Amino acid sequence: MKKLLMLLFSIAVVVNPMVAQRRKPVYDPETKEGLLIQHIQQEPDPAEKLHYMEQFIVQYPANPSIGWVYDQILPAYVKEQAWDQAMRIGDKRIALDPEDLDAAKLSLKAAESQGNREDIATWADRSWQVASRVAAKGGRNAADAQQMQLYAEYTFFSIAQQTPDPATRIGMLKSLQERNPKSPYAENIPAECFAIYKKLNQMDKALALADRTLAEDPDNVDMLMAVSEFYFPTGDGRERVIANSVRVIDALAKKLRPASLGEEDWAKKKAHMLASAYYMGGVANSLTAQYGRADQMLREALPLIAGDGTQEATAFYQLGIANYHLADKDPSRAKEALAYWRRCASIKSNFQAQAVKNVQAVRVEFNLP
Repeated sequence: MKKLLMLLFSIAVVVNPMVAQRRKPVYDPETKEGLLIQHIQQEPDPAEKLHYMEQFIVQYPANPSIGWVYDQILPAYVKEQAWDQAMRIGDKRIALDPEDLDAAKLSLKAAESQGNREDIATWADRSWQVASRVAAKGGRNAADAQQMQLYAEYTFFSIAQQTPDPATRIGMLKSLQERNPKSPYAENIPAECFAIYKKLNQMDKALALADRTLAEDPDNVDMLMAVSEFYFPTGDGRERVIANSVRVIDALAKKLRPASLGEEDWAKKKAHMLASAYYMGGVANSLTAQYGRADQMLREALPLIAGDGTQEATAFYQLGIANYHLADKDPSRAKEALAYWRRCASIKSNFQAQAVKNVQAVRVEFNLP
């Protein structure tokens, strides 16, 4: 993930060194404005050059060469760290040419350098729009524009996550999703919005969103997990928890690594999801008396939840329950139940006292040592 973002950042802020030469000023050297352009071209001192450019912009804003001047002054302002001025000129430059990718890049860099979230969000949006126009036309700049789109999406997503107001954050996330549903940063948006609605105790909106998302994308593992995590502690919707857990396990077996995640981050996320799916699915199966499936899923969960005492205690206890009931048809399962309850009894948890009682009871019932 970090390597990807470093690459995107370098792409986003490195501007073609030929930008200043791509447009030539058109002027009459016998006029005052022509003479001023000559001063701009010939002046070796950066401060004086900047002064001449600022003078030209004030005196001749409608001159045909104003775009050329903008091209010169924008990187100069960035170099001088005059961020507000850079964004102001970037706005003017893009107004003249809505496909000026270089102006968009420099303006976004200025906004990021200044650190104002609203400006960053504004220029991420503007940059995305500029890049989308360039990318849609194809040609030699299309690849660069596509990379800029991706970086703008990442930036917009990051700003949305940092936005404290929940309603504003949801609006920004939905805006990103609507702009490019296939963006790697849009994949988790429904689940994030679900979590925000849940935090606001607006579960009607959260569940409606879940239904819409899963109707369109049944293998959306983030949303499947979000819904399961909502229902799991409530005791309601256990069949849905079971069904979602099975679908997550199946989907992860064939799901490719998202472009927004590096190998290490994806491996961690996948392992966490598998652990949760096997654990929640196993417990829900046990609580609905589906003991064979509970035994299978909880056995798979054990190595994945190792070190989490609370989950381990729960899994051991429910494995004991499952194997105790399975012993009705296979008496050898009683030994399994005894072993799991003993392991549960060794962990301080809400199940510890009952596990101790169950150990004694199953030993007597099945005449076990």
